[in-house]
Amino acid sequence: MGTEQHKTPACIRTDLPLRLNPALVKALANKTLGLPRTEVRLANSSPKWEQAFTEVQRVLLGNKPLGVQAIEHIGSTAVPGLSAKPILDIIIGTVPEAGSDELHRWLLGHGFIYRGEADAIRPDTIYGFEIEANNRLINAHVITYGQTEWAHYLNFRNYLRRTPQDREAYQRLKEQLAATHAHDRISYLEGKTEFITQHRKAQSR
Repeated sequence: MGTEQHKTPACIRTDLPLRLNPALVKALANKTLGLPRTEVRLANSSPKWEQAFTEVQRVLLGNKPLGVQAIEHIGSTAVPGLSAKPILDIIIGTVPEAGSDELHRWLLGHGFIYRGEADAIRPDTIYGFEIEANNRLINAHVITYGQTEWAHYLNFRNYLRRTPQDREAYQRLKEQLAATHAHDRISYLEGKTEFITQHRKAQSR
């Protein structure tokens, strides 16, 4: 017998879904969502984004693994009045002992594509949902429920929701970065890091 080691499915990045869950496709229809992976473009805030999240959450909770504790809407599409890249960001909180293979099969079964494991830089495992190849509609962040980064995501969202002055400052920053880095997603994200970090520190005092 050979001794060759094979990667498990959870270690292989994918670009195409196994199949699309029709219920998720319906939940995202006519919700002004979707952005090519290589493009940085902001869209005006829309109440349809929260409607889309509510429907997506309902579909995913319908057959969630036992290890999933919560599914939350995060990022700029979760902040009314804030322009955003038209992609839903959702955070899926799991118990520490949740089986990664089961979570992986669950998300792939809904039509998500696997995009990368948590590492020293990024605390969450990432999945995307696309109806048309390379046109992202959802980024799903899988992370341990209640850990520091889980709280950071929710606290920053809630802070922007209740603080108009800083929400407007964040909007101006995002507009400047989108204009400068229209086809450089990494630079756009890096340009927001200082603002996010400063406000996280302010909330922890």
